[in-house]
Amino acid sequence: MASRDNQIPSGGTNPQRAIFTGALILLVAAALRLPALGRIPPGLYHDEAYYALDAVDVLRGHFQVYFPANNGREPLFIYLAAGMLGPLGRSPFALRLTSAFVGLLTVAATAAAGQALFSRRVGLLAAAVLAVTLWHVHLSRVAFRAVTLPLLLALTLWLGARAARTGRPRLWLAAGALYGLSFYTYTAARFTPVALAALVLYGLAAFGPRAFRPHARGVGLAVLAAAVVLAPLAAYTVSHPDVVLGRPDQVSIWNPDIHGGDPWGLLGRQVLRTLGMFFVRGDRIWRHNVPWRPVFGPLLGAAFLVGVALSSSLPRRLRRHPLPSPDLWSGEGRGSRGGVRPSLLPSPALRERGRGLGVGVRALPLLWTAVMALPTVLAEDAPHFLRAVGMLPALAFLPALGLDALMGTQTNADVIRPASLRVRPRPHLLGLTVSVLALGLELMSGARLYFGPYARNPMTGYWFERGAVALGADINRFLGVGWSGEASPLTPTAGPEGHVYVDPMLWKDWPQVRFLVAAPERVTVGLEETVCEVGRISGTQCGDEEWHPTAVFLWPYGDWTRAWALLPHPAEVSVVEGPLSQHDRDTEPYVTYLAFTATRPGPIPPPQARLSGGVELLGTTVTPQEDGSVRVRLRWRTTAPLAGEYAVFLHYLRDGQTVGQGDSPPAMGRYPTPLWQPGDILNDDHIVPGVGRPQPGRDEILFGLWNPQTGEYLSALDGAGNPAGVEIRVPVR
Repeated sequence: MASRDNQIPSGGTNPQRAIFTGALILLVAAALRLPALGRIPPGLYHDEAYYALDAVDVLRGHFQVYFPANNGREPLFIYLAAGMLGPLGRSPFALRLTSAFVGLLTVAATAAAGQALFSRRVGLLAAAVLAVTLWHVHLSRVAFRAVTLPLLLALTLWLGARAARTGRPRLWLAAGALYGLSFYTYTAARFTPVALAALVLYGLAAFGPRAFRPHARGVGLAVLAAAVVLAPLAAYTVSHPDVVLGRPDQVSIWNPDIHGGDPWGLLGRQVLRTLGMFFVRGDRIWRHNVPWRPVFGPLLGAAFLVGVALSSSLPRRLRRHPLPSPDLWSGEGRGSRGGVRPSLLPSPALRERGRGLGVGVRALPLLWTAVMALPTVLAEDAPHFLRAVGMLPALAFLPALGLDALMGTQTNADVIRPASLRVRPRPHLLGLTVSVLALGLELMSGARLYFGPYARNPMTGYWFERGAVALGADINRFLGVGWSGEASPLTPTAGPEGHVYVDPMLWKDWPQVRFLVAAPERVTVGLEETVCEVGRISGTQCGDEEWHPTAVFLWPYGDWTRAWALLPHPAEVSVVEGPLSQHDRDTEPYVTYLAFTATRPGPIPPPQARLSGGVELLGTTVTPQEDGSVRVRLRWRTTAPLAGEYAVFLHYLRDGQTVGQGDSPPAMGRYPTPLWQPGDILNDDHIVPGVGRPQPGRDEILFGLWNPQTGEYLSALDGAGNPAGVEIRVPVR
């Protein structure tokens, strides 16, 4: 008889088919959450980087119950991330893999919770809805702690439903412990007691206290377990209220700086915006969503409305049929074909638990969704998909109930009837077709938009601060250690001898750099000169025991000339502009950083051309850019000092006609010719717009050096060293 108590509603799906369907749903969920995880969305937002820095501190043995930096953060995600970063190292992929695994577990836990609360079919449908909904897909691909809250809620619902069905104390204790742990996930968890209170009040109003009496002892055990788990965080909150409770006040609509003297008007607008998030207009913030995309597409939105209708209509129907009729429980009054075997009859205790389990089950998704909308309603920027994350996974049950109804749903009596007595209706073909179509369209439209235009749009990279990630990757590339997936191909690798100087402003303002740099002991934060490095300007050469490859990363809008004194001599020098960045309130993008690198010159190839004044051309490369321009790199070597300040004239020819120009001082003016000293090699880059794809055989570049102040040109020399014009022509290969 005890084994019968544990049976879960079937909902018309046999176990073998359910296992296959569940595995398929998880494969689809993984296919949306794992590919290109470290690259889409591009970059790593500074909130993600702060989680990572805290996780690194955890790996060093610094354990905390609450992490106060960056407005304060609950710890569960940070400890999970530490477990991932430990074996995999510091990279966006390793950090975001934590979210991806949590997201996949949430899909599985939603299936289990739906099965325990409603039926196996509703559980699978809810898991499928969550698997393909772009809101949760994106949440599983970024390293925000909010992703852990839906998982804990799903597990709590699953064990809570099983505990209510079976009455087992250990299940009540486990459900309470998981609920207590949910407060260690994300700020929105603080609204869950309101949601639970709403459910209790609903049940009392609809059915009276008698329905809850069989569960009183179990609920007491759950409350005790939750209190024990929550105690450390509660103690920290009491002793540090400004740290834990400060952030909500900053974003509350009751803050005068936000409501601007009209709090009630703002509240009304917030409610309307939140109601529209489901299938009208979603979150505008690029870090949370494809901007303005609602939670559900048209078909799932329609199923959501059906689910809302079913959920809201429950009280009236349950009053008519609060429990299965007596003849159904006892088998009395039934014919031989419809009788029930005595071994399958429930005990009185099971009947009482069945009554409690049926109380408000179908109302739970709607009530929970409504209450957990409060964090976004009561804070600025509604709808805000992070603050509203407490709706998940209960929100997924609403379209699941709608789709289940189309397939031929169970009656309310079936919801609370023991599984051994339930019939298993076959889903209607039309309902099954509509369900597959709704889920398929949601999958295809979301994936096409997310991995296509959203991933390629430069604005996505700006919102995720891709420039800062590229800075950390460039430093790692130069040092030859750690993750360098966003590094510029123009940044050389110095290897174990390399040393890096970083502008303190870049190091302080970009936590991504502090997280990603794998060898901080080889990084100097500051631009102080050493005795040997000061000799770079005076012409004194460093000894071999002091010479080391050097890179200097600076804020481009400050005094970047400070880098010149830090570069060793002789060296192969490159000057690289970092990618663009743009903060939320910036009107135009800006260059994130400027990099000067100096490495040991390798074997010197025969020069392709010589100019008067001791300048040699060692080679040229032409690289197409995404915007239709080309990058032309001229590799110069000097054998004598140059007194004048020369510029490069450069024409890009096609079939003998000029199609673009890239005139500029060497290295974009960042490394003028008076700094060139004998033995130096300069990688000099020029951007030529409007060229398109290079066409070897038709294209060539024409260039040379001249002094804009005097009009003097450096002559090109022939094999005998005599002047042969002022132009160098090189075919594009």
